[in-house]
Amino acid sequence: MHSLNAQPNLSEAMTHQRFKGCYLLASVQMKITASGWPVRIATIKDVQDHNTLELRLLGNHFLAINHFIGDYVQLEAAIKRFRNGHFYYLAWYEPVVEPLTTPKALGQATANSKTDRERFLQAIRQRIQFLPSQSEQSFCFNVLSNLSHETSTDVMKCLSEQLHTLDDDTFILELAYHVNKQNDDVGATGELLSQLINMRPYEIWEHRVLGF
Repeated sequence: MHSLNAQPNLSEAMTHQRFKGCYLLASVQMKITASGWPVRIATIKDVQDHNTLELRLLGNHFLAINHFIGDYVQLEAAIKRFRNGHFYYLAWYEPVVEPLTTPKALGQATANSKTDRERFLQAIRQRIQFLPSQSEQSFCFNVLSNLSHETSTDVMKCLSEQLHTLDDDTFILELAYHVNKQNDDVGATGELLSQLINMRPYEIWEHRVLGF
């Protein structure tokens, strides 16, 4: 378990080109840049002085980070400089989780995880049935059938909790992304989405990859 008291405060961390630490994930929001592009921003806070720092979430990475808002995460951030200024971006993170210490607790957690996973998958299946096009429904059911058992319940929970806020095109994109998350090929999601007659999910994915 990481020691939160040992973490440098953000006023010190911001003097480095790149830094690691354990910080509170205060919020994740969509903001508009000066050039008019929407970007996802994670705001982190330190323990000692309650300083805050905004980190950009580039491309279509870190889509599940919203699940850890209000929790501490171990992360690495770096600075990106450009002609008119700079910004910090999130390079990597992992949640700070206490280990399960007893076989009984582990067994109970495993049973609960299986039940929760099926509940989240059922919510996703129901959302697919509300897609207006039968071809899009078939596409999504085929995508869901390829879901890896390695995909965590937390990822499924994050997606299922977003269902009421996602429009149809973004939902299709998020589903395809999560199914291909274990694939090292960054273009796998785009290749999958390109099979659709409706190209809007592909266009959204393309903008995310390019950081628009």
